[in-house]
Amino acid sequence: MTEAKFNPGQLKKARLMRGYTMADLANMTSVSRQSISKYEMGNSTPRGENLFKLASALKFPISFFSKPNSEVPMGAVFFRSQAASTNKLRNMQTIRLDFAAEIVGYISRFIKLPKLNIPTPLEKPVAAITEEDIRQMANSLRTLWALGNGPISDLTNAMEANGIVVAETSMHSNKMDAVSTWANGRPLVALTDNDESAARRRFNLAHELGHILLHSAVENIFELDSTKYKKGLERQAHFFASSLLLPDESFSDFLLSTDISGFLEAKKYWNVSLSALIFKANTLHLLNENQYLYLQKKISRNHWRKTEPFDDQQVKEHPEIFKSALMMLLEAGIISKSQIISDLGFPEEELEAIFGVSFKNSGKISKKPVLKILK
Repeated sequence: MTEAKFNPGQLKKARLMRGYTMADLANMTSVSRQSISKYEMGNSTPRGENLFKLASALKFPISFFSKPNSEVPMGAVFFRSQAASTNKLRNMQTIRLDFAAEIVGYISRFIKLPKLNIPTPLEKPVAAITEEDIRQMANSLRTLWALGNGPISDLTNAMEANGIVVAETSMHSNKMDAVSTWANGRPLVALTDNDESAARRRFNLAHELGHILLHSAVENIFELDSTKYKKGLERQAHFFASSLLLPDESFSDFLLSTDISGFLEAKKYWNVSLSALIFKANTLHLLNENQYLYLQKKISRNHWRKTEPFDDQQVKEHPEIFKSALMMLLEAGIISKSQIISDLGFPEEELEAIFGVSFKNSGKISKKPVLKILK
């Protein structure tokens, strides 16, 4: 039997996904930093005990390190909370995004996913995109998806039904909310497990939709300096999210009071955060400067920057497409969980996060034996 060939790129990918430096991994495994560097450069191959130590520390199946490099073509990757995130965090989530893209390709071998149904994305340079462009794009999307002019009941479901893939990941960070890209010819959004509120998750999804529809002309976000990024792409995606979730006319008609009680009522109706509601009202010039400053101070005094009233009453949306696809394949007997683990070679917790089901004991018999009393 031929020994599987070690792929140095997979070791680096696993290390970066865990957020470790070479020195971190060396300290965890007693494998020298120099050796790890040689392994990742392809100048040497870990064998036996060293490979086992690396796989155990990284919590990856050994089979992962012999997988060929992913051939899924991906576009520019956009990060929500770019300013607060670090290169380490971006690497950690980009690799998870790559895993999700590979899983999309995998399940597409067996199941036909919903056809992509979105307005034609803009092809303008970031500096040329106007607020009117953004409003028109948000209105076009609402019209195309028949969302009406009121609150969107389930944005995640609407995205999935129209061919956009949304994935949960095992990434835990309060400094990063979501990332998005194009992969396998369709948009892909990966969410971070950071205990965000239902309202914040909804806004994050709408924000990523903004990148997908407005910024297809951007090939690499790192070609933009931080000022251009923050004032350009992020502001535009933010404005799109606000325009999509809170249509100008219907929001203005609903907001009968501009004191805090009026915005709390609006939050219950629109399922959007207080901060986003106040931002929208200010954008529409429904607030004067003193009112806006008062409301911002009120939010700060009440410690509502992270946790707001009614957060515990609103249900967080979760993607369903991966779980539905898996259940369909399992029920049809086309594939088993153990085969998925073997084919993909990803860590178990990542598969569980993306598919939304447990992969533990996947090789064991799940049915109880049927017993009968002898007569």
